[in-house]
Amino acid sequence: MRLVHLLAAGVMLCMAGCSQQDSRLEASKPQRPADRPQSSQMFAELCAACHGARARGGVGPDLTVSRFKYGKDRASLEKSILEGRPGGMPAFSAHIKPEDAAALADYLLSL
Repeated sequence: MRLVHLLAAGVMLCMAGCSQQDSRLEASKPQRPADRPQSSQMFAELCAACHGARARGGVGPDLTVSRFKYGKDRASLEKSILEGRPGGMPAFSAHIKPEDAAALADYLLSL
């Protein structure tokens, strides 16, 4: 339970520190969610404690493998992030927006 509270605090810090694009060129260029700096920051704040700083596992599973237990596609990852999974994966739907979960899912798929 303490881990969930720590992760929630990390989400709030992450959301407060989201960066803004500062050049017209970058602002006009559409970015995929995985390209956004906040995607890696969200991973560091929300996921690294369990999945490791390099996503190679720890308390949680390795996220760099080719297959995941609940599916390694965007929809499955978004569901895992937002709703959690039995056995330890907490739900983050109360702490992040669906579009942030989508960005995080795209980031994980890019690893």
